[in-house]
Amino acid sequence: MIGMNGGITMSSMVFTLGETMEEIGITKNKLAVESKVRPATISNLVNGEVGLVRFDTLKSILDALNQLAEENGVDKTYRIEDVVQYIK
Repeated sequence: MIGMNGGITMSSMVFTLGETMEEIGITKNKLAVESKVRPATISNLVNGEVGLVRFDTLKSILDALNQLAEENGVDKTYRIEDVVQYIK
């Protein structure tokens, strides 16, 4: 469901950002710095404690994940389904 501010409501979404970060070997703080997303937002996403998220925020996170993965020698391109999954 799309929220009034253009974000996605999380009633049927599961965030897998924490698992993706572990795969790359990065901390929440490192991702926050590289993505220029507030540390509290990253923490909320990892803990599944978010009401909505903007698409530009997801893009910033994905861009940073891919940059950090390359720097850490991870040969994978991360996409939105590596951060959030829709559950019916």
